[in-house]
Amino acid sequence: MLMTYKATLQGNKLEWKDAIPRQITDRRQVAVYVTILDDPVPTPEKTEQGRKMAQALAVLSTLDDRSIANPIEWQAEIRQDRPLPR
Repeated sequence: MLMTYKATLQGNKLEWKDAIPRQITDRRQVAVYVTILDDPVPTPEKTEQGRKMAQALAVLSTLDDRSIANPIEWQAEIRQDRPLPR
């Protein structure tokens, strides 16, 4: 069975994201297939931005000053059913 390992390819160098495969640690040559994913590699600034966003959402979740006191009533008031086209 073929195993899949996460890595980042820069030029001709693979940087392993998790544990290095056992076959690689023996320092012998290993045949590999590389699949290029569409997902971009997160940059440190994007990781930092995500951390800041998570902190802001955590602070917002502690606030109890809600502009909509009862969401179910609000939805019933806002929702306007319309007749279906014939």
